[in-house]
Amino acid sequence: MLLTDIAVEHTIAPPKGGLSVNLVLHPFTNTQRDSLGKFEIVRSVREPGAKEVKLSTFVSFPQLAELYAKGVLDAYGFSVRMCAAAGKHPKTTPTKKLLPAHIKPGAAFDLAVQAVDVSQPATRELRTALLRTGVKL
Repeated sequence: MLLTDIAVEHTIAPPKGGLSVNLVLHPFTNTQRDSLGKFEIVRSVREPGAKEVKLSTFVSFPQLAELYAKGVLDAYGFSVRMCAAAGKHPKTTPTKKLLPAHIKPGAAFDLAVQAVDVSQPATRELRTALLRTGVKL
């Protein structure tokens, strides 16, 4: 399922030149067992003396809204795995940062973000998911 409430423009430039292609990307839910119906968030981490590693975890729609509302996505440099509406991308699906301009005002995701009580601590399930990416809330 595509979350069309969030739309990010993406340009694909052919490696050998030619015409660039503009696509509109949306977050999509995974179709695999444990992460069925969840969105993948990705974070790049560099430890001293080591190369950069991408860590990811899967979160539900309400959890994604909570992370966005609390500023966790931005604070820890998370991106969201995206897919084109047609479902076609020449390489692996890219990750993109979620900015306020990417969210349609009044859409279900926007309303879910506004409904989050930022004074409440994150749920145990969400904290556990974030531990996979090295983030402790």
